[in-house]
Amino acid sequence: MHRRTLVTYLLFHFFQDFALVYPVYLIYFQQVGLSYLQLSWLLAIWGVAVLFMEVPSGIIADLWSRKWSLVMGMLLKGAGFLMWLVRPDFTGFALGFILWGLQEAICTGTTEALLFDTLKDSGDESRFVEISGKGVFFGRLGVVLSVLLGGWVFSRNPAAVMAVSAISMVVAAACAALLAEPLPASGAVLHKPRLQVQLHAILESVRAAGAVKGMLPLVLFGSLSIVVYGVLDEYDFLFARHYGVPVALVGVWGAGRFILEGLGAGLAHSLERILGLQSPVRLAGWMTAAGVLLGVGVLSGSRVLLVFYFGFFIMMAAAEVIFQGWVQHRVESAGRATISSAVSFVYEAFGLGLVLLAGPVAEISGLTGLFVFGAVVVTVSSVLFTLSFFVART
Repeated sequence: MHRRTLVTYLLFHFFQDFALVYPVYLIYFQQVGLSYLQLSWLLAIWGVAVLFMEVPSGIIADLWSRKWSLVMGMLLKGAGFLMWLVRPDFTGFALGFILWGLQEAICTGTTEALLFDTLKDSGDESRFVEISGKGVFFGRLGVVLSVLLGGWVFSRNPAAVMAVSAISMVVAAACAALLAEPLPASGAVLHKPRLQVQLHAILESVRAAGAVKGMLPLVLFGSLSIVVYGVLDEYDFLFARHYGVPVALVGVWGAGRFILEGLGAGLAHSLERILGLQSPVRLAGWMTAAGVLLGVGVLSGSRVLLVFYFGFFIMMAAAEVIFQGWVQHRVESAGRATISSAVSFVYEAFGLGLVLLAGPVAEISGLTGLFVFGAVVVTVSSVLFTLSFFVART
């Protein structure tokens, strides 16, 4: 990958997550009079929009253009933030979440597919985990700056938060437009015969992926194990308060965790090489260890053992990048975005289910019980991930 392309890719990741609205949008919704029930409806609307378009968006990216799909996605997300600015009511917020959900569906899977085939075009596909990890790291930096600056800017000018967030998405779209796309389908006019050929190629890619021994159960259990840390992420600020962190320092707590996640993703390539985590069995062992550390750190109640808590997020961020690389190396180019989006669909579906479970679990057993529940899910699904691999081999 050329240095210019790499820099553009990293900037794309940074600006797509540099949204000052991230830490304050729920506060903004409450300020205009929305109830907790309405807030939960809005979050559900976002999830439904993601699931509805996840696989279709991958097919469109394979048929049309992955690069321009990313451009369209970022413009939709920016439009969603502007919608919140011009229409600050439930309907406007819902429309904004739909646009944001469409962006999430378009960009997940498509981003990884574009990166892998760009690297493959230059014979550098072995660097996927390395470059993808760097991208996640730069994305986390964007989130960190958003968390640290968003509240301060919002307290002075709420409209500026929406406007700057929208502008950042436009910059991300511009970065995506500058990315190279090696696929011949880019920008092509789709006449019926060519469309049929492309659809046939995508279908064959999906069939080939399904023929990989153990592919389906490994994707299912791997996704379930990895999605847990993304769900627990939503409760991290509450967990900080549970441990007595002052409200004024909660943002620093969150920023530190995001940096550690980025560090884990950035180190994924080195960890994969040193520990051999490209092996499903070793990756499953890594995730099992992460789940055990989380459980021990939370159950102990010790502030000293909070290092286990933060270690869990580092380890799972690395596991996510390595798992994506494992999938990308086992699918064909023609249907890469489609298959990647299908994997993302599984991931998002599990995430939605766990979010719905998290509320009742937290009500019954508190935050400690919720995080222990997460540790159990990670550990059990990782063990099943290992068993699936051995069953596939035999």
